[in-house]
Amino acid sequence: MTQRTDVVLVYPQRAPRKGRHWIMPSLGLMYLSAALRQAGYTVRHIDHTFLERHEVLTEIERLRPSVIGVYCMITMQDEAFSLAEQVRGKALTIVGGPYPSGEPEPFLDKFDLVAVGEGEETIVQVMRHLDDRRFEGIPGLVFRRDGEVVRTDARTRSKDMSQLPLPYRRDLPNQQYIGYWRKHWKDATTPLMSTRGCPFRCEFCHKPVFGDLFTLNYRRTMELCQEIEEARLPLTWECLSRVTQVDYDLFAQMRRAGCKRIFFGIESGDEGVLKQMAKGIKPEQAREAVGACVKAGIKAAGFFMVGYLGETQESLLKTIRFSSHLPLDYVSYTIAYPLPGTKFFSRVKERRQEGEWHYIRHNRLLFNSDFSERKLRFAIVKGAVQHKLRKLHMKPLASAFEVATDPVLRAMR
Repeated sequence: MTQRTDVVLVYPQRAPRKGRHWIMPSLGLMYLSAALRQAGYTVRHIDHTFLERHEVLTEIERLRPSVIGVYCMITMQDEAFSLAEQVRGKALTIVGGPYPSGEPEPFLDKFDLVAVGEGEETIVQVMRHLDDRRFEGIPGLVFRRDGEVVRTDARTRSKDMSQLPLPYRRDLPNQQYIGYWRKHWKDATTPLMSTRGCPFRCEFCHKPVFGDLFTLNYRRTMELCQEIEEARLPLTWECLSRVTQVDYDLFAQMRRAGCKRIFFGIESGDEGVLKQMAKGIKPEQAREAVGACVKAGIKAAGFFMVGYLGETQESLLKTIRFSSHLPLDYVSYTIAYPLPGTKFFSRVKERRQEGEWHYIRHNRLLFNSDFSERKLRFAIVKGAVQHKLRKLHMKPLASAFEVATDPVLRAMR
């Protein structure tokens, strides 16, 4: 008989059967695993990505954990809920991650505890009170007790990551991730985080756990990249960045440190929509940042959103035109999605429609808007085609396509 494991952590991501996606292991669960191990508990991190459900359940049965922790994002909710049903009664169940942190209510009848916010201290404190079940004094929890919903004090966010043990990676299916990435993207990859926190207040952004903005502190980023360059580390990397607080000199140093692509959250090419988002940037700043990035020899990628509050016929066309004309290596478009726990969600709550996104790139319109989902989807395809043609150096064809499809987009309802 296998010795009983204290905690099993499950990442309910599933590798897509078709296409290729940027699937990565859960850095959050790696940190939880490390914190639990440091506190003296036995832990097994089960990554569901390349496993069938029966394999996950068999491993849980073998390990006989006292606690089962499940990570959940919006696109993993189906797997998380079905797993909760299948392990009910086998152990104390706790769910955490972005979705339950923003909206705990849907999880209360499926899990014993819902962890809100950063989970390293929370999970260790839950383990210390496993016998007496005195969870009321643990910050960052929501649960039912005697039919009543108990919400404990909010957990204070930790900005100093040096206090945390390094994420534990040894029980991940690393070779399978490497194989998947080499097959679909040529290079293997894994997530890293050097700091937690984002001080900006974009209304659509969901960061109840933590935000991560690599280039937030100009001096810190410059010094870190100088140290990476001096250490001659044999790696290349990508990161997220705002279009402000950056310049050519910083990008050039990042390039010398091995940075090969930067993802910018640009979101819109219309200043009025950006103000609605409380994004705090202007289209010209995005243009300058992308230009400086490319000049420094780093590929630039951009995230854009269509159908946000304040979107008009002209702003929609402006965003598609702006995004497809920038020298971006990669462009991602999504329909504006009201994530639970955001100001955007609160603003559209009265006209919110039923449903959620259930998988990556689901792109559903989930609130009553001036635009149809069909129109927004057409705008996304239009932008993607225009960008692709320009990336292939077929500018005359891209311009002809743009001119021909602009009236079509205008006419759609």
